[in-house]
Amino acid sequence: MSIVIENLKEAINGEINAKKKYELYAEKAKEENLPEIAHLFKAVSMAEAIHIKNHIRALQVLTNSDVEAKDFVDLNEEALKNNVKDTRSNLLDAIEGETYETKQMYKLFLKNTKKTGNDVAELSFSLARKAEKVHAGIFSKYLKKLEKNDSFEKRRVFVCQICGNVEFDTPPTICPLCDHSQKFFSEV
Repeated sequence: MSIVIENLKEAINGEINAKKKYELYAEKAKEENLPEIAHLFKAVSMAEAIHIKNHIRALQVLTNSDVEAKDFVDLNEEALKNNVKDTRSNLLDAIEGETYETKQMYKLFLKNTKKTGNDVAELSFSLARKAEKVHAGIFSKYLKKLEKNDSFEKRRVFVCQICGNVEFDTPPTICPLCDHSQKFFSEV
């Protein structure tokens, strides 16, 4: 069980850092007059906050105690600020981070939870992994448009408050990642 607790702490740390990083990337995209990319970074930052909340809940259940992320999270805002580059580079970094979480980090964490039979942590990791895959795909689409100098149309963006899925224009009737209804989507 201790491996799952450590995995949850690592996931919370990673998601908190990603959330802050995406907030900074949104500011940079605004500076570069790329408001739709800024809007996307803001939406995914909100999705990361949902993953944090879910992981903290799972950690509280496993440890049967109140958990505060500040007790174990290493957030170096100055280092994150220093790593902000141009929006193209920031999109590449976001794709790399989301892909790592999907293909390596959460894959391993899910394997560990299955060994221990912890359903709460397994659900939290599974939902985050599915959402991170969506995020990587959206970041990739935006990068391609940016590299082709295509214009970005203004779109409404919605985030599922259960799993962190990101959808455009109108939320689906049922979230394709967590099967919750449309009412759980919030517009960014």
